[in-house]
Amino acid sequence: MTSAGGSLRVWAALLVVAIAVAVVVLMVGTRPARAAFPGRNGKIAYVSDPDGNLEIYAMSGVGTPQGNLTDSNAAADYDPSFSPNGKSIAFVSTRDGNTEIYRMSSAGALQTRLTKDPSFSDLEPAYSPDGKKMAFASDRSGGNFDIWVMSSNGTGAKRLTSAAGDDREPVWSPDGTKIAFTSARAGNLDIWIMRADGTRQRNLTSDTSEDDQAPDWAPSGKKIAFVSARASGNNDIWTMNSDGSVPQRLTDNAQGDFTPAYSPDGKNIAFVSARDGNAEIYRMDSNGTLETRLTTNTFSDSEPSWQPIPK
Repeated sequence: MTSAGGSLRVWAALLVVAIAVAVVVLMVGTRPARAAFPGRNGKIAYVSDPDGNLEIYAMSGVGTPQGNLTDSNAAADYDPSFSPNGKSIAFVSTRDGNTEIYRMSSAGALQTRLTKDPSFSDLEPAYSPDGKKMAFASDRSGGNFDIWVMSSNGTGAKRLTSAAGDDREPVWSPDGTKIAFTSARAGNLDIWIMRADGTRQRNLTSDTSEDDQAPDWAPSGKKIAFVSARASGNNDIWTMNSDGSVPQRLTDNAQGDFTPAYSPDGKNIAFVSARDGNAEIYRMDSNGTLETRLTTNTFSDSEPSWQPIPK
């Protein structure tokens, strides 16, 4: 894990539950799957390490394997994030010796590097709803991780936050007017929200001293799913209204649940859990019922991102 991200305690928590992504030297964390753009449900991209290094794989929405999308040998590939039309996936890779953002087709072809910052790390890309921009986290300012935005071709990067603590895990609202993110600026992890231009930054979860992180916006724009330890000191999946009101706990598991990812139709949430002894991907209804295990591997599976298929 990089020292720049050490203030985010959730990455240490993931080491306890052995989620492989957090073991990467360049810190992958409990990164959310980004906003689920409205549409029909397509496949799920996710991160796995059956050969000892992190790669991006795909499966159907019911868990049928669809193969390795990146297959980049010794490099670590992670942080998959679908474009709003479902045709592209932004992701992070160390294949060129540094943590940079790349893009590929939804089938894994045309893998292209978008950022080139050899001295810094660019992480957690998130497409805007119109597909023209990407928000991402970076320490390229030389200090903490901040939220940045750039064109989806990698040009015109602009810094949106500059707080004393790390800002990570950006996710756009479905209408493109706001960005939710995780911040450590208040001493513990909270979910913050701001306008898409970086103004009017506001804490949505300041009512608890426990960590709240990994926001994912529902396709309707009305709710945000997130991870919180507020009930028992253990990480579970919660939802709240997009203004921070009416928090509701969806899972209750002693091993911890992470990275909620809404389906494009808003009816399901994919998430990661180690409840069966290994980090695997599960699915449940958006109200927390009917939990179903999707992956059944002896290695760790994490970071689900659901493909939208425009109607």
